[in-house]
Amino acid sequence: MVVPLLWGLLGVLAVAISRATGAGVFGWVGWLMLAALGLGQAMAALAARGLRASRWVSADRMAFGEKVRVEVEVENDSPFPAAWVAAAESLPVGLAIRGLRGRVGPMAGRSKFRFSYALEGSRRGYYRLGPVSLRTGDLFGLAEREKPAAGVSAVTVFPRVTAIEHARLSSRRPAPEVRARPRAFEDPSQVVGVRPYQSGDGWRRVHWRATAHTGELQSKLYEVSAQVAAMLVVNLRRTDYAGPSAEVEGWVELAMTCAASLANHLLERRQPVGLMCVGYDPATGEDGPQRVPFGRGREQLTAILSMLGRMELGAGEPLGVVLRREQVQMPWGALVIVITPRLVGPALPALLSLKTAGFAAHVVLVGGAATAATRVPLTVAGIPTSRIRTQEEIGGLGLWA
Repeated sequence: MVVPLLWGLLGVLAVAISRATGAGVFGWVGWLMLAALGLGQAMAALAARGLRASRWVSADRMAFGEKVRVEVEVENDSPFPAAWVAAAESLPVGLAIRGLRGRVGPMAGRSKFRFSYALEGSRRGYYRLGPVSLRTGDLFGLAEREKPAAGVSAVTVFPRVTAIEHARLSSRRPAPEVRARPRAFEDPSQVVGVRPYQSGDGWRRVHWRATAHTGELQSKLYEVSAQVAAMLVVNLRRTDYAGPSAEVEGWVELAMTCAASLANHLLERRQPVGLMCVGYDPATGEDGPQRVPFGRGREQLTAILSMLGRMELGAGEPLGVVLRREQVQMPWGALVIVITPRLVGPALPALLSLKTAGFAAHVVLVGGAATAATRVPLTVAGIPTSRIRTQEEIGGLGLWA
C-alpha cells in the first residue's frame, strides 16, 4: 500500500508543479504516472476476480508416521491474463512437510496450475489446512490484490499404537474373575428386535417407533453376548495435569497412546469397546465428555483412534462427576478402564460406586504426578491399578495388578 500511495502522490505533485510553473514535461510525467497507477489497479482487480483455488487431500485421517498427499489447483477462469499470481498454502505447526506449499508465476486467461506436497503424521493432533492465499498484481508493483481461497480442510493424526503383550491377556476376557464366572450380557449397542414392554424396563429401552406403530409399549431386544464390554475413560481435564508445559504434553501423549493401544488390543480379541474422553474436541468446539459408543471391528478402532487423535486438554467437569452420570449409560458388568494422571475430588468415590453397582474397574495412572496417596486407597478398595511413565511400559501393561 505504501508504494502505490507514494506513486500517486508523486504523480499529483508533478501535475501541480506543471500547473504552477508551466513546464509541460512535469505534466506529461504526472499524468503518465497516474495513468499507470489506474491501469495497474484495474488489471489487478480484474485478475483477482477470476482467481479460484481448490484443494484435494488423499485422506482426512492418518496413522502416526503415515503420509497424506495434498494437491492444490489454482485457476484463472477470467479471459483477462494475470501478470503474476502467488499462491501459498497456510499450514499448521507440528506436521512435517515434503514438497511445494506454494507457486508463483504468470497466468493466461482460462488457465490453471497446480502444486502438491505431502504431510507426515509426526505428531498426534487435529490440524487445519488452509485457506490458500492468492496474490496478484501488475508488472510494476503498483497494485496488488490478495484473497483467500479453497476454504479450510482438516486432517487428524492418530496416536501411536503399541502392541500389548501380556500372558494373562491371552483370553478374550480382560479379567480373571470374568473367566471364572462366564455370564451372558445384553449389548445395548446391538438392537436385534422388539418385544412387549415388561415391568422394570427403563425408558431408555422403550422402542418409541415400534410403540407408535403398534399402539402399545414395546421394548428393544438387545443382542446377548458372553463377552464383557470395556469402556475406556480418558481424563483430559486441564487442572488434573499440573506441571511444566513440556511435561504435561508428554503425559497427555502417553495417555492417548495407552488408550489407543488398549483399544487395539481389546478389539483384536473381538471385545466390545467404547470410549469416553473428558476434554476439548477442536473439531466440534465442544468442551466436555465426548463419546464413541460400544462396538467391534476395524471401523470401531478407526472411530476410537479418530477421537483420540483430535482431543485436547479442556476445562470440563471433574472426572468423578462424569463417571457417576455416565454409569447409567454402560451395560451392567462392563469393565471401566480409567486413564488419568491422578485421582482428585469425587473420582475415587465414583469408582467405588461403579464397583458396588456391579462394574469392574481398573485405573491406569500416567506420568509422574500420581503418588502413593493415590494408589493406596485404590488398593484398599480392591480396584486394580497400573502405572506407566514411558511409552515402553505400555507394551507390558496388564489390565489388573
